[in-house]
Amino acid sequence: MKLHLKDIYFTPVLLLIILAGCSNELPSNVTKTNKTHSVEKIEIYHFHSDRQCVVCKTIGVYLDETITRYFTKQVDKGKIVYGHINVQSPEKEEITNRYGAQGTSLWLGVYDENGFHSENDQGIWYKLRNKENFIIYLKNLIEKRLSGDMN
Repeated sequence: MKLHLKDIYFTPVLLLIILAGCSNELPSNVTKTNKTHSVEKIEIYHFHSDRQCVVCKTIGVYLDETITRYFTKQVDKGKIVYGHINVQSPEKEEITNRYGAQGTSLWLGVYDENGFHSENDQGIWYKLRNKENFIIYLKNLIEKRLSGDMN
């Protein structure tokens, strides 16, 4: 059986292996980064508009359950701040602008020695059909950020 290059799905990892000559070493211009940062606190915000659909509401409910189940101590200590922000509310304009939120989304903001870093998490959209998968996914993401892992 002949194998043609067009039949191979190239992933970044596969390309690195090929570039490294199938050795265990990465090319000299590629570096591994496992750098972690000292995290002061993280914010987790569910942004939404005035009129929320079922999906918007579900994200909020799953966020609440994740925090209640796994992170109440961190919330009580101020290490985690979370909430639901209406992007159409004039009172919430500053925080909405800081994150760049425009509609339904879940944002994490990390405060560490290098300042403030925000991310709009897209992974939640793939977990909505299964509540437990969503909660475990979000729990793991929050734990990574709390530990200073920004990857």
